[in-house]
Amino acid sequence: MTSVGLAKIPPGGAPVFAAPGGPREYLIHEGVLLGFDSREGNFLEVVNTCNDVVWVRETDVDVIPKARSAGPAGQANLARATIVVDPGHGSRDWGGVGPTGLSEKDVNLDVSVRLRDLLLSSHDVNWTTGDVVAGSTVPAVDAVFLTRDPAGPLDGDYELGLAYRSHIANTAGADAFVSIHHNTVPTADPEGPGSEVFYAWSVEDSDRLASLIHQELLLSFQDFDVDWKGGVIRGARARIDPETDTDYYGLLRRANMPAVIVEGAYISEPEEEALLRTDEFRQAYAEAVYRGIVRFLTTPEFGEDVNEPELFTSSAGTASTSSCVVPEQPDD
Repeated sequence: MTSVGLAKIPPGGAPVFAAPGGPREYLIHEGVLLGFDSREGNFLEVVNTCNDVVWVRETDVDVIPKARSAGPAGQANLARATIVVDPGHGSRDWGGVGPTGLSEKDVNLDVSVRLRDLLLSSHDVNWTTGDVVAGSTVPAVDAVFLTRDPAGPLDGDYELGLAYRSHIANTAGADAFVSIHHNTVPTADPEGPGSEVFYAWSVEDSDRLASLIHQELLLSFQDFDVDWKGGVIRGARARIDPETDTDYYGLLRRANMPAVIVEGAYISEPEEEALLRTDEFRQAYAEAVYRGIVRFLTTPEFGEDVNEPELFTSSAGTASTSSCVVPEQPDD
């Protein structure tokens, strides 16, 4: 009997209960993933998309048991690996918006789908140029889960709480957790891309994952000729809440595995927004993260530009879930 794992909502939706055996609260939309780590008889205790603890019947959902580890990072069996990819933002939490209206939530989802597709296929990789082509030297991973998926409600445009996102990664048994984002409000004019990758300070090896992804982003983006913008600090970073002495970002603070938030480009800047509208740049972003994950899992390598954790007292602008709406299955 599985006590930890994922519950995928099947076609037609599934009833959700406030307590085991209680009255139905609502019918959650097909295609949504829910993580569970406790059960009572036939009922699974899950975290819904708005961070609420609720219950579903095991017989009403498709259960995916928590995966076993693919092995220590650096010498993992890639073909056994489970990765959770988190497209940042969604629905009314749209994230950044470019000068001509390009929404970060939409770009994040597109890049995440491309990353999932890369991870689920085998390839040959030129580690000098970064070229990724069909081949057999780098095998596909065993499983990839998106926290919001185009196959789900509203073509993947639904809101997710931070606790939900991390809970999916934890209950899936992910070997790595990668959240895809884009930045706004630059403060510097770097010579190259202003990409940043935030790592979970509290989880060992997250800094190495961040450093490798950052290194691969610079490789992928070097051939795009734009007036790059960025921040004073670039590379792999961690932010610490001085009041709690823990990771500032709730997504990373709750993760049980190496976890990062990737900020690929500055969507607020005209030239970078124009790049983000192109398939070429989005694919380059996905391929960079893909190569970073592969190197992280299969080699002991460490990237460059790793910064020491910094105290962070400002607001990162995370949207409140006080008005969050769980996607419900429409009535026929």
